[in-house]
Amino acid sequence: MSDVTMLRKELVIGFAVAGFLATLVPVHIWNDVFVHGHGIATTLENVAVGPFVAIISFVCSIGNVPLAAALWKGGISFGGVVSFVFADLITLPLLLIYRKMYGRRMVLRMLGVFWLVMSLAGLATEELFNALGWIPATRPSVIAGDSVGWNYTTVLDVIALVAFAALYWLYRNRDRFGGGAGYAKDPVCGMPVQTANAPASVVHHGQRVFFCSGRCQGRFDADPGRYLTATGADTAGGGGAPAPRHTDPVCGMAVDPETATCHRRHNSQDHWFCSAGCAEAFDAAPDTYSTGRSSQQKTIAPKLGTPHAR
Repeated sequence: MSDVTMLRKELVIGFAVAGFLATLVPVHIWNDVFVHGHGIATTLENVAVGPFVAIISFVCSIGNVPLAAALWKGGISFGGVVSFVFADLITLPLLLIYRKMYGRRMVLRMLGVFWLVMSLAGLATEELFNALGWIPATRPSVIAGDSVGWNYTTVLDVIALVAFAALYWLYRNRDRFGGGAGYAKDPVCGMPVQTANAPASVVHHGQRVFFCSGRCQGRFDADPGRYLTATGADTAGGGGAPAPRHTDPVCGMAVDPETATCHRRHNSQDHWFCSAGCAEAFDAAPDTYSTGRSSQQKTIAPKLGTPHAR
């Protein structure tokens, strides 16, 4: 559900475009970008172009195997087919996802490295298979096409859809079943984040906000008002519940007393903790963390080295 929440646009675009391209674009158009009949030059060009076709065709994972078979039927080199299959990690939808996670510069570097490695791997595979005599001497004349009909695949698809609907219903109603504790919503991308292991967090107007990555935190820091709701409920609580009103005195994380891992009472004050580790740290030096103010009122900046540190 975290993946769907964060990447729903990329997933919809990827599936839709890949489906239309597979149906509407004739295979010979994909074959036209490969050269044929020039010996080693053909192999070198094919292994370099294979990842390019994978990128623009949008088809990733097992979905690129039928197109790979069609390309092989059309006459491209064995290494070109292999590099195309390997390149399912750099199709356009995945590049958009990488950009959201890591930023544009990192994506360009990943694309260059992946492309080079996949092309070299295709070339090496062709040379190895050629030396072992494993490259097929003939090419198929017919590639089985997709068809719609009631068979075991259709039944499995229906079961998968029903299972996904049930999971989505549970996700939407998780608060009713005691779920969602220990999670917050990244206000930038909408992804649920486990607060105890959040990669990044900041304190904004006395409320700790958690993020799935440093990139989301950077976007939030640049314009907090754009992402925070009026109540802040979606950034610190779980599943849209009201934001917790107390603060773990050790790490500074917002804690809901009803779902807190541990509780201590010191100097007539109640303290709630996000984890047993924070409670143990408090037990070792309670006066260090209990300053005479209610944990409901104070916000403590995260210490360096904790999972909540910026």
